Amino acid sequence: MELSELKLTARRFGLLTKMNIHTVEDLLKTYPFRYEDIQAIPFDKWEVNEMVAVEGLIASKPTLIRLGKNRSMVKFRIIAWNEEIEVSLFNRPWISQFQFGNPITLFGHYQGNNKLVASNYNLKPLREQTGLKPVYSLSKAMKPSDMSASIKAALKKVDEIPDLIPQRYREKYRLLSQKQAYEWIHFPRSFAQLHQAIRTLKYEEFLCFQCCVQGQQVQNIGKEAKVFDESVIQEKIDSLPFPLTEDQNKAIQDVIRDLRSDTIMYRMVQGDVGSGKTVVGMFSIMACDLAGYQSAFLAPTEILARQHYATMQKLGLPIKLLVSSLPAKEKKEVLSGLESGDVRMVVGTHALFQEKVNFENLGLVVTDEQQRFGVNQRRALLEKGANVDFLMMSATPIPRTYAHFLYGDIRLSSIKTMPPGRKPVKTKYVPTSSMKPILKEILSGIDTGRQCYVVCPMIDENLETNLKSVTTVYEGMLKTLPSKYRVALLHGRMKAEEKEEIMQRFADHEIDLLVSTTVIEVGIDVPNATMMVIYDAHRFGLSTLHQLRGRSARGKEQGVCFLLSKTKDPEAIERLKKLESLNDGFAISAYDLQSRGPGDLLGTRQSGLPTFILGDFEKDPAIMEVCVQDAKEILQAKVDKPMLDYVERSIKNARYFD
Repeated sequence: MELSELKLTARRFGLLTKMNIHTVEDLLKTYPFRYEDIQAIPFDKWEVNEMVAVEGLIASKPTLIRLGKNRSMVKFRIIAWNEEIEVSLFNRPWISQFQFGNPITLFGHYQGNNKLVASNYNLKPLREQTGLKPVYSLSKAMKPSDMSASIKAALKKVDEIPDLIPQRYREKYRLLSQKQAYEWIHFPRSFAQLHQAIRTLKYEEFLCFQCCVQGQQVQNIGKEAKVFDESVIQEKIDSLPFPLTEDQNKAIQDVIRDLRSDTIMYRMVQGDVGSGKTVVGMFSIMACDLAGYQSAFLAPTEILARQHYATMQKLGLPIKLLVSSLPAKEKKEVLSGLESGDVRMVVGTHALFQEKVNFENLGLVVTDEQQRFGVNQRRALLEKGANVDFLMMSATPIPRTYAHFLYGDIRLSSIKTMPPGRKPVKTKYVPTSSMKPILKEILSGIDTGRQCYVVCPMIDENLETNLKSVTTVYEGMLKTLPSKYRVALLHGRMKAEEKEEIMQRFADHEIDLLVSTTVIEVGIDVPNATMMVIYDAHRFGLSTLHQLRGRSARGKEQGVCFLLSKTKDPEAIERLKKLESLNDGFAISAYDLQSRGPGDLLGTRQSGLPTFILGDFEKDPAIMEVCVQDAKEILQAKVDKPMLDYVERSIKNARYFD
């Protein structure tokens, strides 16, 4: 339901839109991040710096003190608990509201010596306001009263919002009604009400997620087993100029077993950047070719597709490339070869999804960085063959205990060992928002022939968030660095051809410093780029930071990554310091899941799937387990229309992003 359905002032509507709240559902799911427990505590129990609530009578004329531009302070005294208390109230210059003898309720911090610095006030009796008070994370111009009024308006519309939890499950688990859950999470009268609301809404989050995960799956579909001579593959492995790790060999065996089985392969090979997942994909393609089937290798960017193409050619595989920038004549030849069956293997980008791409007998689809592709796109490619095997690869490793919930009925192959000689990136947390403390070291590295990635969380400057943007950093470097240092800009709003060209120039060492957003997370390997600087690092999940820094570990030189952040949040600082000592992607993912949830790991916000606000992987395994079963029942029964519509809509919105 659109936000415009609510009777909100234009100002409140604008403020909510700025907070990225566009629907009534968005608003209702903007939960308080904490609650203040407001009690009328007697004055003799007040402690210095404690938050207190007090009702009293104004016992003096108010004094207005101007403190400078748009800042002021009102001072007056009140009588409460048989004590005279001096009150200071900032930026409330309307002294006519503080008339001598009038009752007033104040909320603020006690300073000791009968002095109170009030943060808020009203003229209602305190007894009507005791209990739990929600505290929201608000944009600068928005007041708590704006949010409270907006939420109350949204609660009046709850009955018009489809209820996603089937009634039988509400009864089975003694969950609150949808309306009650939203009322009690925003305006609880007690902790008992709050806990019931959180329990209900956690179940809804996990159930929605599971329904979407299971709704997009290939599950136990029969197929004709692929028959091939495994010794041919082993000969190829033995002839490689480098030895495969034990985990790589095991993953190849897992895939061979799946290809030979009579049910469709639905497998993920996961491991850190540089662990050698691509080799597994290549031998899978070779096995499929030996069995007489075609294969498609799907990469998220053209430059990565070209990199895989070159690698497979070196291995002697008869691979063809299909990307949008190919000359028309070459493209036509590849398309014709795929349709006739003369082209056995193809590597490409989303160009492979197009309707005019037809295969004679597609048997295997391999996707690199699978979360970068929308569900519909993957499905469009899989449907170009009959009962196609599906192999996914991800550089964001998920601990096995969580993987079955996040990916459903999927088989996992994990590559934990790194190829010999690969050094972990040295990572250093730098408590600053400027490159100044490390600039000398970076430029010194460039002077010796190294290159550097500089990553920022945003494309454009945003005064409200105060985060560094690529445009600001890029322009700053152009102004301050000597002209001999070649700087370039890269971000997701650029045209695909432009991005590809810049990455290629960086790979060819025509650029020294590449200022970019996280689009380089799945960039090509640039062995020379062994330095990385990440601005506002606290804004990224640890798994994203780990994957980013992995880009600087592709060369012979020791890779180094600087995490810049001026955050004062102790938890955020602890997380960043964790990366100085943690190098195992699986351990980092587990830590990230505990502290942030799976949204960062899966890219679910971008891909359209629901993510978790309240759900906690560590604390809620029991709810997660029942949701796996309940989702299965909902999808099999096909009677719960609100949830089925929601799943269809979510999967439809799951689109390619870059």
